[in-house]
Amino acid sequence: MPPPFLLHPHSPAPPAAAGSLSLQQQLLRLRRGGGSGPVRASWQELAGVLVFSAVPFTAVKVLANSPLGARLRRRLEDRKAAAAAEADALRAASRQARSSSSWYGGDRPRWLGPVPYDYPAHLTGEYPGDYGFDIAGLGRDPVAFANFFNFEILHCRWAMLAALGVVVPELLDLLGVVHFVEPVWWKVGYAKLQVKYQCLCYPNILASNSFSM
Repeated sequence: MPPPFLLHPHSPAPPAAAGSLSLQQQLLRLRRGGGSGPVRASWQELAGVLVFSAVPFTAVKVLANSPLGARLRRRLEDRKAAAAAEADALRAASRQARSSSSWYGGDRPRWLGPVPYDYPAHLTGEYPGDYGFDIAGLGRDPVAFANFFNFEILHCRWAMLAALGVVVPELLDLLGVVHFVEPVWWKVGYAKLQVKYQCLCYPNILASNSFSM
């Protein structure tokens, strides 16, 4: 007797087999297409995206064309002109102060004092603190020199904050506001060494290491 599938060669597959076959076809189609199918969205979603995208631009446009926007624009232009005039006056005062100061220009003090030395030509005494010290020639490039100048200003500001952090903890401890383990800044490391540390499940590991050393 022949097998059943030979008796009914065109019989439809069972529902479960058809479902698994269609799933396999979908997976194969996704793999062939790189897993990227067409993205579909309703017209309500597209309309919402367009409306919410256009609202800020429309509001700014309405504000710019309104009397309030015109007043704000005139006020900003007046402030800009006043700020530009003030900046010009400050630059002129700065140039005058530098020309009359002994710390700027070609006659400023140098880092070797009276000892004769061929100082770099790119250090003209225009910036504060210019003692003619540039052995490595790091300031030959004007752009790099301006960047170094800005970095030095940032370093000075951090140094001032560090100085404030040195004084404040000691004052707070003296006034009784906050009590620190060691308020004196140059004793902080020593105070940390006096604390018995535990590393995971090994207590007194620092003490054992110190004895072994």
